[in-house]
Amino acid sequence: MNEAVTATPGTYSPADVLDAGIMGREETMYALFDHLRSTDPVAWVEHPEYRPFWALTRYDDVKSIGSANNEFLSAPRTVLVPEDAEKMFLETFGTANGLETLIHMDRPKHLKLRKVTREWFLPRSIEKLTAEIQDLAKEYVDKMVEMGDECDFVKDIALYFPLRIILSSLGLPRESEETMLKLTQEIFGGQDPDLQRGEDLNAGMQVLHDFGAYFNEVIADRKVNPQDDLATVLANAEVDGEPMNPLDQMSYFIITASAGHDTTSAAISGGLKAMMEHPEQMALWRDRPDLDIGAAKEIIRWVSPVRHMVRTATQDLELRGKQIKAGDNLALWYPAANRDPEAFENPNVLDITRDPKQQLAFGYGSHMCLGQHLAALEVGCFYRELLPRLDEISPNADPEWIQAIFVGGLKSLPVRYQLR
Repeated sequence: MNEAVTATPGTYSPADVLDAGIMGREETMYALFDHLRSTDPVAWVEHPEYRPFWALTRYDDVKSIGSANNEFLSAPRTVLVPEDAEKMFLETFGTANGLETLIHMDRPKHLKLRKVTREWFLPRSIEKLTAEIQDLAKEYVDKMVEMGDECDFVKDIALYFPLRIILSSLGLPRESEETMLKLTQEIFGGQDPDLQRGEDLNAGMQVLHDFGAYFNEVIADRKVNPQDDLATVLANAEVDGEPMNPLDQMSYFIITASAGHDTTSAAISGGLKAMMEHPEQMALWRDRPDLDIGAAKEIIRWVSPVRHMVRTATQDLELRGKQIKAGDNLALWYPAANRDPEAFENPNVLDITRDPKQQLAFGYGSHMCLGQHLAALEVGCFYRELLPRLDEISPNADPEWIQAIFVGGLKSLPVRYQLR
């Protein structure tokens, strides 16, 4: 069951960015961001369970601070989590972030570890996966046909298509899909009562432990049985001539397996909802294969699955009349930036001919998402397979949203359709 939303349009406050009920529904999240963007685009947020921070909702601010990697650091605080959780993470892992992935790192460490998998995610490498991704897209559209004339598009299709792709890249079998899906939903959907393992902090720690236990077996295997896969690269990686340290290595596996599919599934499912609301864009995309990648990136702008990242100021500055002090944390809200009318004409209209280079859903600067080219290809290939075969489609029940403030999207999207 969804929690009650605690505010109504017109009564929002900056602290509502921490309300998973508000952030977990498309209409209330964007109403909140519209309010903050127009009234307090650099808003000071205080909450009894979180350390205070600034909430940034303007495109120019999110872009400039997100790209100034020497002046605004990622490592001190990367994601908004309750202070009690930060303390437990620090005691257990030696970092308040819990994990030590690429998103949590600054230079020079960030660049060194990014190089470990950079070749795998370059456009020329991703292009080689096109045929495999097209085959998988056909498999899942065929599955929709086999299911008859209705399905839950999220639970039956969108969750599994990108999951299979990233697990294939890692060299993990189909039998691992349910395990990886469950763990990913628990780590990213920890605020959602339908997805969380439990409400206390120990439940979240157990999720990380289970991830670690699974990948420790993979690492041990790939050290003695190397394969031509991403798991082998990570298991045997060296940094500065030494084996990657265990926390970095485990974090790398976790972020690759989880973020490598969760955000893409959110884009695919949110994209279908958007196109049902903009049928002229669905028809245009069906008839224009040349728009596949640009359309995919517009879908990703529209959904913006990653809701925020946090940066820490290294020096005092003034931003839109607010005095930011060295050590202050600034939360960059990507959905708000991607709907900023000062940056996008008609930002609340889906337009698959829009310039795809402008959107910030993948971040900006040296922390720009390593898997951005793979994500765009997956979304593009899926809809290139689906749209020409789709005669009609419509909602079959109200959609449900994941209650989350970090990575969000649809939890359920029942649809009726006619496919061939």
